[in-house]
Amino acid sequence: MESNSTENWDREVDVVVIGSGTGQMAAVRCADAGLSALVVEKEKTLGGTTSISGGGIWIPNNYRMQEEGIEDSLEEALEYMKRATFGQSETELMQAYLDNCNDMVSYARELGIEWFIIPMGAFPDYYEAFPGAKTYGRPMLPTTKEPFEGDGAFVGGNLLTKALEKAGRERGVEYLTETPARRLIVDDQGAVTGLMVESGGQEVRIRARKGVVMATGGFSRNEKMVKAFLRAPIYYPNPPAGDTGDGQHMGMAIGADLRNMNESWGWPVFWDPDTENPIPAYAPELGKPGSIVVNKKGQRFFDEAGPYARIIRSFQHFDTDTLEYSNVPAFVIVDSIYRMNYDLAQYQPKMKLPRWISQADTLADLATKLGIDTDGLEETVRNFNEYAKAGKDPEWHRGDSAFDQQTGGDSSRGLANSCLSPLSEPPYYGVAIWPGVLGTKGGLRINQKGQVVNVWDEVIPGLYAVGNCNGSVMGAGYPGGGSTIGSGLTFSYIAANEMRGN
Repeated sequence: MESNSTENWDREVDVVVIGSGTGQMAAVRCADAGLSALVVEKEKTLGGTTSISGGGIWIPNNYRMQEEGIEDSLEEALEYMKRATFGQSETELMQAYLDNCNDMVSYARELGIEWFIIPMGAFPDYYEAFPGAKTYGRPMLPTTKEPFEGDGAFVGGNLLTKALEKAGRERGVEYLTETPARRLIVDDQGAVTGLMVESGGQEVRIRARKGVVMATGGFSRNEKMVKAFLRAPIYYPNPPAGDTGDGQHMGMAIGADLRNMNESWGWPVFWDPDTENPIPAYAPELGKPGSIVVNKKGQRFFDEAGPYARIIRSFQHFDTDTLEYSNVPAFVIVDSIYRMNYDLAQYQPKMKLPRWISQADTLADLATKLGIDTDGLEETVRNFNEYAKAGKDPEWHRGDSAFDQQTGGDSSRGLANSCLSPLSEPPYYGVAIWPGVLGTKGGLRINQKGQVVNVWDEVIPGLYAVGNCNGSVMGAGYPGGGSTIGSGLTFSYIAANEMRGN
């Protein structure tokens, strides 16, 4: 932190956005009002974690729902969010999100970004039983009115960040890559007046007349922060290497308060040791008939067809008897009928499986190869096979919900339950899955205007935080697909409106 340093700026602009994911929305919106805007990005390429995401947004009562005649209201959504954030959000933040998210979508449409409801016949909110939940319509994906020119097809989050960049450049937003922000600069009253960045090996002091927007992402790639803050271990994070908590550090250095630091956007992953990449392990594979997931005791411990936002919590169970996280790692077990019909770790049925997926002619041999209790696995499979024949899973209720049926079910096979089929035909296959992370969701505490608040509950003038570097409006939960990108874009829009004065 630098203070008493309001002279000798190397350059001046109205707004600086640190990070090039959803924070770009703030830069574009400010530029539309005639403000000069600069985006600084420490990596070589723009887009951050957003660019490798699905690009979806969770928007209650959106225009596509209205066009299709799907009933929804912001009152229902608020009731749902209060439950779905599990006590770790604030009503004023949730209300601000709901009051502005559809305005943000309308503005995005002015930029040439359109949206469509995720086409799965149904895509429910992740906690269907909570009051105010909807079974279809709130999650949307981006598209563009005009295709991008040049090489490559841009889809999902990549398309979204490219579209924002295009809109930004058309409005005069300047972008600097390979330019990490190092610290914030404040005046004698504690207001943020600018920042120091490193560019070309030189320190550059940039004045921000209207404000600095922190959009630096989370801290999933910072081992010390992960160990210090998260409630349980994570493995194989998905965000880019730059997801190291820079914004949290810079904010803490000037007294910013923190929120939600023990939470993350988690999901289970396979680990490919050949490519050293995580591979998503979620309902479209885990929930297909003929599969189960067990721990080292050979026991199932969640509904395999459920949303990964719910599944990941089960990996955080700490066994007070063995004094370990007893569900880490877990193991996907399938039989040959499954293998003939569905992907396993994204390997299609006719593809040769890699060495890190085990195969055996008996469950006992497979258990030995994977280090699973043999008796436990065989008993679990016997019980599961009976459930499959009856079409009812009394332990974990797999196949009962709309989400299960739409993402894990296979209605073409005439099963008693579209998500359940016995594991009865050798050979059997097994592979480990681990608790992974799409990003962390804790950081600088903000108010309903996106302004960062200090430890004394006072606004830090000139500083805003959006996306995964703030204490997420979604709290400890994951209300529905697109909650991450939706909240990042919406609070970028809110912060820009505050700097614009409207």
